[in-house]
Amino acid sequence: MSDRRADRWNGLRRDRAATGHRDAYLDTGQERPQVRPLCPVGDDAVKGDEHISISLATAATVLAPLLLTIPPEWAVAALFGVFIGALAPDADANDSAIFHTHMPGRRGRRVYFLPFFGYGIKYLVYYPISLPFILFLGERGMPRHRGVLHSGIGVLLMTLVVGFYAWLLGTAVLGFPWNGAVQAFLFGLFGGAVFHLLEDSCTKSGVAWLFPLSAHRTKGRIVTGNDDRRPAAYVLVMGAGAVGVFAACVMGQIPVELIPWSGAALAAALWGIFLIISRFGR
Repeated sequence: MSDRRADRWNGLRRDRAATGHRDAYLDTGQERPQVRPLCPVGDDAVKGDEHISISLATAATVLAPLLLTIPPEWAVAALFGVFIGALAPDADANDSAIFHTHMPGRRGRRVYFLPFFGYGIKYLVYYPISLPFILFLGERGMPRHRGVLHSGIGVLLMTLVVGFYAWLLGTAVLGFPWNGAVQAFLFGLFGGAVFHLLEDSCTKSGVAWLFPLSAHRTKGRIVTGNDDRRPAAYVLVMGAGAVGVFAACVMGQIPVELIPWSGAALAAALWGIFLIISRFGR
């Protein structure tokens, strides 16, 4: 140990001794080891506004060919579900955007219903679906960021539980009909959460899609909070795809039997390209 470090540790030991506090590392002169968090934190994650914009652009591409055939309220319900689903997986983090009334982004407009969904998903959905994982996996199944709720089975269970609550409260208790708009919202919620996982799969932390069956993480090299322009480019490209596929359907450039699936096929192809592009960089 260098003289400077020795003086530092000796000074710390004297301070601790003066207060009657003992520390095993200070007493032996060893440096305290760094504790690694359960999940990487910091700028290595897609921001809330990016989650919303990319997810809505993807949903627009999927829905564009269907806009001429489905009721407008279904499209609105689906987009609202995507909006909530795009933030829902981050209910496993203590200070995520879904717990605040301010919209993520620079303008910070208020959306007063966001905390309702955020805390509802956290306490009524996320914690209950975590219990079986805790029982069978122990510490691996404990609630943590990018754990259960950032996996394929977690997103599916979240959607099923939200659907059960919607049926229980809306249909069984209040007598509201279980109609296409409710189903569209649930499909949108599931889709938005899947889009969230795709977006996080482009970052260095990645996503363990098959948790708890596998700990392998699909990851890229995007680090937000710097000058990486790829998330913004994804929004523009996906938005252009939505406009393009809608125009192609209107102009009769796509066979009628393929129209319902053309948007989803285009979105899947673009996401394949996005995931490949995200692997480049530092």
